[in-house]
Amino acid sequence: MNPQPLSPARDYSLDAVRSLAIVMVLIIHSASASLSLPMDRVSWWCGLAWACLARPAVPLFFLCSGALMLTRDIPLKRLFGHNLLRILIALFVWAFGYQLILRYQLGDLFSPGGLWAAVKGTLLFQHEFHFYYLHILILVYCFLPVVRTFLRGASRREEEYFLLFWAVTGLLFPVLGQFRPFSLIYPINLWYTMNQAYSAVGYCVLGHYLRTYGHTISRWWYLLSLTTGFLICLVPTVAFSLRDGALFGLFQEGMSPGPALMALGTMGLILSVRRWSGPLAQIAVSLSKASFCIYLVHIAVQKVLFRLGYSNTVLSSLTIPGMALILLAVSWLIYQVLCRIPWVRRWLV
Repeated sequence: MNPQPLSPARDYSLDAVRSLAIVMVLIIHSASASLSLPMDRVSWWCGLAWACLARPAVPLFFLCSGALMLTRDIPLKRLFGHNLLRILIALFVWAFGYQLILRYQLGDLFSPGGLWAAVKGTLLFQHEFHFYYLHILILVYCFLPVVRTFLRGASRREEEYFLLFWAVTGLLFPVLGQFRPFSLIYPINLWYTMNQAYSAVGYCVLGHYLRTYGHTISRWWYLLSLTTGFLICLVPTVAFSLRDGALFGLFQEGMSPGPALMALGTMGLILSVRRWSGPLAQIAVSLSKASFCIYLVHIAVQKVLFRLGYSNTVLSSLTIPGMALILLAVSWLIYQVLCRIPWVRRWLV
């Protein structure tokens, strides 16, 4: 099959960002088994290193959403009647599927009580842990018309003021509020700290900013941002984990300075690439189109692999990317099957 010619209207940089983001998600979830081991195991430290490298994953998805949806006018009818509706349908259908997997593991899938528990769990939002991204995305989509109205009339400096305010209340406060002397001003921490779900709107605005003004910023600043963010993720995590004797995950949270700086640097560097070769562009497009489905199904694939006895807790410096590669390949094949079913392609993947 001959490769499709590159389209001048398509932004392959955003496809590359989304492709990298989904690979990072797979790495994080592949490293989770190693991080559940005692800290004196080499596998634990390998898992921590890979997890820190992949921390920009979910922030990059939000940056892409902002870069795509805030740089053009999307009618409310399409936003709520298609984009948001698609997320809601996919959320509940796949959440119910994971509930069925859970009932199967508990041995009561085919009993009336088990089926009712699956339905009830789905309706009461007792969803698989990684679906938090979809819940936040619903809120982000609801905010998009308001944010787009602000950006339409905002100058660059006004947009930078918004991003500064978001960085302080949405990224810094949640971290600094855990330590003295900031923890002493307890009421202010509660009142002024931006909730994680609402903070995701800031990532969308940052995505819009990078796509609009990012070309005016030197690549060296992006590289500095990426490096600094990684060190913020790694160094305090190591120090406090050694103190506590267990993983200290505060500095790896998606709404914290380290992952935010890594995401900013990563996307800025990728957007600075002006020309994409045909093979690389086609790979990026293929993974980008499949990324939503891969995100939805990869945990189910991982559950099956664990049940078959495959674990990445030995020599995990090698097996973590190996696990991620297997998850990517199997999930991509599932997408290739599902995307050939018209209704499924439109609403579920």
